[in-house]
Amino acid sequence: MKIKRFKGDTIVYFVAAVVLLVLGIVMIPGVTDLGQSILNIVIAVAILCYLFGFLLGKIKRSRQTIMILTVIEFVLLLLVALGLVLAQFKVINVSGACAILGLALALRGIVEMFRAYYHQSASNARYPLWQFIVNLIILILGVYMFAKPFITDETLIWVMAVVCIAGAIICAVLGFNTVNRKKVK
Repeated sequence: MKIKRFKGDTIVYFVAAVVLLVLGIVMIPGVTDLGQSILNIVIAVAILCYLFGFLLGKIKRSRQTIMILTVIEFVLLLLVALGLVLAQFKVINVSGACAILGLALALRGIVEMFRAYYHQSASNARYPLWQFIVNLIILILGVYMFAKPFITDETLIWVMAVVCIAGAIICAVLGFNTVNRKKVK
């Protein structure tokens, strides 16, 4: 299978490698204090992607009580994302990635449990047991993560730094690979 390439792909790989390497080094907790700010921005972007990519569609398909609960979930998570952005300017102190993820999971679990309840009462069709168990696990995990975060922000910053450095290495290898392919031709 031949991969279609464009003319400047080697340059893109090397630029991405440099950017990822710099980002990975900057995120290391001992080097600068920007790691927490970058983590908050990444979490805010992930929440916004979840809200507008998944939850907005759920709101459009839902009716009555479930729609109201989904809108409440949307608004609460939008406020959390806004708080994460405002934390960069020292307006609001929102941090704790594990607690934020726990809040999101708990909200989704609560809405899905209500969905299961209203599904059972509104129709003769049974709600799948496996889906109910998955919703219950999401709810329990979310409440546990919100109440007692077991992953620290520093751990997540280290993981993101390592992922950025690994991505830089992969981009550099791909860049050198495209250089060697062009020399062979």
